[in-house]
Amino acid sequence: MDFLKIAIDLAGELERSGIRAVFAYGAWVLPTTQLAHLLGAALLFGCLVPMNLRMLGVWPTVPLHDMARVLVRSSLVGGLVAIVSGVLLLSLNARVYVQNEMMWWKAGFFVIALLNALLLRFVPAWRYLARVDSRGTIRRFRWAGLVALVAWGGVMVCGALYGMKWP
Repeated sequence: MDFLKIAIDLAGELERSGIRAVFAYGAWVLPTTQLAHLLGAALLFGCLVPMNLRMLGVWPTVPLHDMARVLVRSSLVGGLVAIVSGVLLLSLNARVYVQNEMMWWKAGFFVIALLNALLLRFVPAWRYLARVDSRGTIRRFRWAGLVALVAWGGVMVCGALYGMKWP
């Protein structure tokens, strides 16, 4: 059995699940969910860009710990809102989404971004940011920042390109 067939079957199960029933509550639910997805993605990306630029070495006088304390938590909130609203939106037409190449590119960039963030948590220097002078940056932080900017940028671009009709 090929991977796309399995994905289409799982997407069909998502469409048949009770998740999409939330949209029957009123005409306002779909636009509210779309707005939540957009705002969640904006909060996520808006917090990650300055954080990752800082990790690349921009604003070296600003302690990395101080930025991380605010921006990482805020990006998590944005990410959770984007994921929950995204699953709700996906449940409306999941079989069509999984057959679109942009959806797979978006998912790939998303996985890379999450793995990058997870691996960063294992870097000892990251765990001890609160205890050291974090006004500089290290090579691992620079690489993590670059990977994050490319990966999250890819997620955003692929999400925007999903609905484009090409001639």
